[in-house]
Amino acid sequence: MKIGAVAAAALVASGCTAQGWIAPEPLGSWGRSGHAPGELFRPTGIAVGLDGTVFVADTGNDRVQAFDADGAFVRTFGESGEGPGQFRRPMDLDIDDVGQVYVAELGGDRIQVFTPRGEVVRMIRGEGTPAGSFDGAAGVLVTPGGEIYVADFYRHRVVRFKSGGEYLGVLGIPGRILPGRLHYPTDLAWLPNRLVVADAYNNRVQVMTPEGDPVSRWGGPLGLGVPGSRAGWFRVATGLAIDTSGRIYVADFENHRIQVFDDQGRLLCIFGSQGRELGEFERPTDLDIAEDGRIYVVDFGNDRVQFFAPLGQGGP
Repeated sequence: MKIGAVAAAALVASGCTAQGWIAPEPLGSWGRSGHAPGELFRPTGIAVGLDGTVFVADTGNDRVQAFDADGAFVRTFGESGEGPGQFRRPMDLDIDDVGQVYVAELGGDRIQVFTPRGEVVRMIRGEGTPAGSFDGAAGVLVTPGGEIYVADFYRHRVVRFKSGGEYLGVLGIPGRILPGRLHYPTDLAWLPNRLVVADAYNNRVQVMTPEGDPVSRWGGPLGLGVPGSRAGWFRVATGLAIDTSGRIYVADFENHRIQVFDDQGRLLCIFGSQGRELGEFERPTDLDIAEDGRIYVVDFGNDRVQFFAPLGQGGP
């Protein structure tokens, strides 16, 4: 598929070259709006499996779909409902070191764990009022050590569990502006011994210790949560991914773009703009990066997934 003139212009104007980086080249896309296998309706989350299989939270269809690295349909699992293996608004995905797929359900207030083929393994529920519960599981992260973190969307916090699902504690409190305050968090990622939080409606990214002590924050002036479209600012920061070099990729939802930072929050690159051409987005929600560096982005408003070549660095 060729890059449209508008998309090509957007890549040139992205600012990546000015920062010494080369914007990722769009390689292709898949999906169209619909309900049949391989079609998508308001997809939200994505995760790349150990073998390169790409799992997509097909939120509007209450299912998870699996594709190969180039977008060929492999399988689907789940349907609308509240029983094991059924979904109410699956939002986010993560994969542990043995290939199990963790699915966060915003409407189901739980995490379900599946084999790569879609068989239910177990679930972690978060109903009610105890400290370890959650109201709206928007994001899920499994650390290399097996601990599980859940972005508790409506309670504006992150809940931490042992690998077996035993409650460990809460990170963050509801609020704006100050470090450690969260406002509708949606996604989580892991740096060595540091938790990265997409503090979505505070329009920023926050970094915390595993116990929740604030480390850093960025997005707008001083990470105060002011929305905007300038470089390094966000208008709803919904999704996160980290590559093997520790670079942090952020889905900048209302700005229709992806921004890339180093692990200290310094801006490296911006790519994408609003539209339907290859390399353009309509409210991207999430992304993940394969072992070979390919970047997979959920293009929510266009009911598709786009994939890109790895981020490159120019100059001498």
